[in-house]
Amino acid sequence: MKFFQNNILPYDGRAYLIKHYFNNFSLEEIISECHWRDDKISMFGKTYKQARKVAWHGDKGITYSYSRIMMVSPGWTEQLLILKTELNLLLGINYNSVLVNLYQNGKDYMGLHSDDEKELGLRPFITSITLGASRDFVFKHKKTREKILLTLEHGDLLIMKGETQHFWSHGVPKRMKVSEPRLNLTFRKIIY
Repeated sequence: MKFFQNNILPYDGRAYLIKHYFNNFSLEEIISECHWRDDKISMFGKTYKQARKVAWHGDKGITYSYSRIMMVSPGWTEQLLILKTELNLLLGINYNSVLVNLYQNGKDYMGLHSDDEKELGLRPFITSITLGASRDFVFKHKKTREKILLTLEHGDLLIMKGETQHFWSHGVPKRMKVSEPRLNLTFRKIIY
């Protein structure tokens, strides 16, 4: 596929950005369909409210856990199933789940992390769709500390594969001037 020719990472991973690929999808419709959670996470012996809202969907009953939070899918929503089907056809991957993050404004964020949970496998192929407000997205190399900053806009498709999760962390920093909501949908294949 031609969009796999322009790797945005200089080394130790593969990531590809396809601008405005999913422009025709409605942020509001997806928000209204999702089953939102308000989980707390535990880090360094303390418990905190997550800095965004989260929904977990996929094949009915499929589970995913991170930061000691266990989520069980209630099944696909209509819009998420349409997106999954299109991604499966486009990329030849049979995604079985999606983690949906709702950033209500620029105060909501996601700290630097890697999607390296064991149920994602050694080299996860993760596809991320941004809907709504434009937000900065940062990659940071775990050894060299090099940073790569992207601006993800409505409809953008970001693909991370290969060794990316092993060598790079990524996150969505706070941006206090952003007042509109943003959805990020990360499609994954859970492996048991």
